[in-house]
Amino acid sequence: MDNLMNKHFETFGVAKPVIGCLHMQALPGSPYADDAMTFKEQIDRLKRDAEALQAAGFDALVFANEGDRPYLTPVGPETVASYVRIATEVAQEISVPFGCGVLIDPIATLAVAKAIGAKFVRTYVSGSFEGLFGSQKFNPGEIFRYQRHIGADDVRVYTYFEAHAGTCLDSRSSEEMLDAGVANLPIAGALFGGAHAGLPPEASHIASLKEEFPEVPIIIGSGASVNNIKELLTYGDGVIIGTSIKYDGILWNNIDPEKAQAFIKTAKNLD
Repeated sequence: MDNLMNKHFETFGVAKPVIGCLHMQALPGSPYADDAMTFKEQIDRLKRDAEALQAAGFDALVFANEGDRPYLTPVGPETVASYVRIATEVAQEISVPFGCGVLIDPIATLAVAKAIGAKFVRTYVSGSFEGLFGSQKFNPGEIFRYQRHIGADDVRVYTYFEAHAGTCLDSRSSEEMLDAGVANLPIAGALFGGAHAGLPPEASHIASLKEEFPEVPIIIGSGASVNNIKELLTYGDGVIIGTSIKYDGILWNNIDPEKAQAFIKTAKNLD
C-alpha cells in the first residue's frame, strides 16, 4: 500500500495526471448505434480527438464507450470486438500513457486492456448496485483472478466505489469502502465523481478522503471543468475530463482544441 502513490507516478509520469477521454460513438449492437457510420469514420474521428488532446498537453488518454447507453453487465462479444478494432488503430497515434473502460463490464475492460496495450483501466471491481441500468453485482475475487489468468497483472486498476446513476446496496461510507478495498484488493487507486456522468464530486469530499488516505491515489472521475479544476486538483491526484472540453459541451461531439488547451492551462497553473 505504501507504494501506491509511487506506482501512480510511474504509470503517468506526473503526480496529478490530466486524462482526456476518447469517446467512441455508439458501437454496433447498441440502441443508439448509427448503422451508416463505418469503422473508418469511428477511427478517424477518435484520431482527431487524440491529436487535439496530445497537442494541448494532456498527460494521458482513456478510451470510453459512453455511447453504448443503456449499459450492459456483461457486454456482448460484438462490443469487445468493435472496441478493440477502433482502439487498436487509434492507439498507433498515441504517444502518452492510455487506458480504457468498457461500460459496465470489468472482465471485458481487462480483456480489452490486455489486447490494446493499455496501462490502466477505470472500472468497477466490487459492490452491488441498483439503478437506471438495472442490477450490477461485481465479484472482486473473480475479476482479479481473471486479470491474473490472462496475464494482465501490469494493468493498473482504478475503481469506483460509488454507484453510477443508481444506488449502492452497501450502506457503508465511501471512507469505509475505500479502507476495505485498499486493504483487500490489488487496486491502483480510486475514482470519485458526481451522481452521474458530467457531475463533479464535492471538493470537500475529495479533501476528506485524501486526509484519511494520503497514500491512495484518488482521481476525479467526472464533472471537472475549467471553472472547478483548480479546487478539485488541490486535493485529487488526477482527473478524467471529457464533456466540458467538447464542442458545445456535448459528450458526443469531438474535442474542441481551444477548450482542451484552456483546461490544461488552468489545471497545470500555466496562466
